[in-house]
Amino acid sequence: MRGRSSEGRRGIALVMLAVSLVLIIFMVGLAVDASYLYTVRAKLSMACDAAALAAARSLNVGLSMAAQEASAKARAQAFFDANFPNGALSTRNRTSSVIVEETALRTRSVTVSASVDAPTYFMRLAGIPSVPVSALGKASRRDVNMMMVLDRSGSMNNAGACEPMKSAARSFVSRFAEGRDRLGMITFSSSWHHAYPLTKNFKTQSPTLDSVISNITCNGGTSMAMAVSEAYNQLALVNEPGSLNIIMLFTDGIPTGLTAQFKVKTSIDSRFGNNESNRVLDGITYNYPNTGTTYTMERSSCRDPLNRHYTQAGWSPQDRIGVLVAQGEGTDSTGSVFGLIQPYATTISAVDRTLNGPQGTPTSGAGCAFVANTTDYNNMRYVKRDIAFVPNFDLYGNRMDCCYRTVSTFTSGPYAGRIRPDRPVAVGAAATNAMDNAAKRIRQDINMPTMFYVIGLGSVDSVLLKRVANDPTSPTYNRDEPTGLYVYAPDRTQLNQAFARIASEILRLSQ
Repeated sequence: MRGRSSEGRRGIALVMLAVSLVLIIFMVGLAVDASYLYTVRAKLSMACDAAALAAARSLNVGLSMAAQEASAKARAQAFFDANFPNGALSTRNRTSSVIVEETALRTRSVTVSASVDAPTYFMRLAGIPSVPVSALGKASRRDVNMMMVLDRSGSMNNAGACEPMKSAARSFVSRFAEGRDRLGMITFSSSWHHAYPLTKNFKTQSPTLDSVISNITCNGGTSMAMAVSEAYNQLALVNEPGSLNIIMLFTDGIPTGLTAQFKVKTSIDSRFGNNESNRVLDGITYNYPNTGTTYTMERSSCRDPLNRHYTQAGWSPQDRIGVLVAQGEGTDSTGSVFGLIQPYATTISAVDRTLNGPQGTPTSGAGCAFVANTTDYNNMRYVKRDIAFVPNFDLYGNRMDCCYRTVSTFTSGPYAGRIRPDRPVAVGAAATNAMDNAAKRIRQDINMPTMFYVIGLGSVDSVLLKRVANDPTSPTYNRDEPTGLYVYAPDRTQLNQAFARIASEILRLSQ
């Protein structure tokens, strides 16, 4: 009896062992199949994601919406095929589809879906020879509203950078989507010019943005604050807070020009000379020849609206609106300043020209020490006798008395405490402060979030330009304001790379 009982228990144990082995093998098989299916799905998902991203990035290719959609679909399929070719991982019956659609205001999305039949190795023993695996990838591209603000000052010619800049800017433009993105352009030297209005048809309308860029010529000073202020005004006119609103600024210098409403000098005071050497106007001789020497300087000879001179009773000159530019980089303690230059350049190749408006208007140069309607900088240097002081705010409301560079002010006399217009360093500091404040005010406008992307070439103030962009490396970086990017190009040979990097970053953010 005991022998038969022992043999029975051994038999049961063998049966249980056999069943356990079958279950273990089945579980291992399931694990192997599951691991394989996970690998298939991961690779399929990666292929869909890559295809969707590539398609979104190619939505700029084509001059019509249909052409762009076709380009995106072809690009998606090519990337999908490369990352998951037919028969990959022994799969069968591969299918894929690409859908391009507008999913929100000025936002297009690309959806790539795919499925395959993945073979099983152990589950087939249970009558399951294959398992369907599917994946989905999606990428969106937000349309861009962008004003390009390009420096065409004279230093661009000195560095041989004008032509390379134009070439790089044209390549930059080609990366954006006709019919979807809006691009416009402002150029600046001492004056600004609205070279190209914000439009979606920048590749097909006449003239094209590309051709306008080709016609840029470089000369004059660097009045940066008014150019970016005007660029922002153009974005505000479109008024699409939901789009990616961008000011793309290129410069090779330091701000030297400012635009303001100036009080005419109506008091005799002590200031540095304005290059007038025994110059006779209205029978009066003016002699302040040395820009490094202070003189007791006479009042402005600008005529008032009734054509009266300062020697006549009731003389009451109105303010003048124009551009004041410091010599060089605006860092010299003494030297020349130039003005008053017309704020708006009528063409993309215009040279600096002084005020020449009708008498009795803020743009009149009648009787002034500076010569009206001249392009000769020698005749612009006399402006020191016309301007009482540099105001604390420019024409656009940008602060100039602080908060980046320290400005030089009169310490005594009728204009004590006001910014000096007779020292290049004071004018340059005020112009730089205006630029710094203009960018800050634009970034802080919560009703129109605007990002700055900035390229600096050569001898620029990189700290200032990082502040303008609110670049993460800026000493004043503020995470509560739109974060931009500053790219430095040491010389003209690096311009293509700099513009390309900015374009890539913008297109990355738009996805």
